[in-house]
Amino acid sequence: MKVSHLRCHDELEWVVTAGLNLIIGGNGSGKTTLLESISLMAHGRSFRQSRSPLLVQHSQKRFMVHGQWHRFGPMHLSVAGRQGQTSVRLQGREIQRRKDVSESFPVLVDAPQGRKIIDGAPGERRRWLDALIMICYQQMRTHYERYLRAVMQRGRLLRRKNFSDELDVWEQQIVHYGMPIVQARATILEELNALLVHEKELTEDEISLSMQMPEYTKEAWLARLKEKRMDDAKLGSLRFGPHVDVVNISFHQREIRSAGSRGQQKLAAIAIKMAECALWATHRRLIPVVLLDDCLESLDQQRQLRLFKRLQKSPAQILMTAPDGVYVSPELGINIQRLTSQGLATCVVDEPFTSKRVMEEAA
Repeated sequence: MKVSHLRCHDELEWVVTAGLNLIIGGNGSGKTTLLESISLMAHGRSFRQSRSPLLVQHSQKRFMVHGQWHRFGPMHLSVAGRQGQTSVRLQGREIQRRKDVSESFPVLVDAPQGRKIIDGAPGERRRWLDALIMICYQQMRTHYERYLRAVMQRGRLLRRKNFSDELDVWEQQIVHYGMPIVQARATILEELNALLVHEKELTEDEISLSMQMPEYTKEAWLARLKEKRMDDAKLGSLRFGPHVDVVNISFHQREIRSAGSRGQQKLAAIAIKMAECALWATHRRLIPVVLLDDCLESLDQQRQLRLFKRLQKSPAQILMTAPDGVYVSPELGINIQRLTSQGLATCVVDEPFTSKRVMEEAA
């Protein structure tokens, strides 16, 4: 990886190994930005939730990211951008459809500034689950697109007080394309839950996912759509269907947002990422790169050790960050690099990275 003028980095080169890689450094040193550069290559955008993140280094006009990866041979990806605009190139050619890159070079992210599956809004979980369904069952993309189009067209007719036969047609389309979505969600949740059973060593207690939704049948769904036309016209939207159903994540048989501590929530999020990796391998024959930003937050040393051991078992290449002060046992053999204003340097683990030691090295 080579990064130029991206956020706080002027020029930086980063070489990673297969398996688990850990970057440590002080606050504001740019650890998250390194993970962000990989997300930019895969998706053409940052994983941070900000609508317009300030990617270009102050006083510079543009940034550059270049990476060489090996997946069935060498793969060169580069991103060039200025404020509000980025372009992605694969093997020297500009990419028009960025999902072509993200689906052949999958990158999964768990970051405080990224999508909040555990403690975010219901829509965050639903969008994550639906995106995973479209990855595993590619034919479902058409069903989602046509379902949402039918919902939109029905709403347009209701706002115009148009109760013609055309409304019946769009409601039939909603049910026709909605039923496979309901079925696909049930299937993917079953697969995820089967994988999460094997993550109990990491999470201590079993994590499970479920869908909070009504019992969908074709006849009852059509009848409800017809019955609620006036109510939906007043509300201005359809509040019934797969586009508003809620994904629940249970811990101790309760919603994890209320039942789990911060540390338990963090481990649950990583366990879900591990399950997601397994689905990529099963359905797409690809093993993702996993980005874990500040994933040791709220974890005691025992849980940190358990997490490191679990990540080492993963077939994925895992790139993670942690602040100075974390202790990593030399016996784990983890590739650790420290990021400072002078760049990246390999660390030899022989004792905890205490604040005292950092200050002594700085002196």
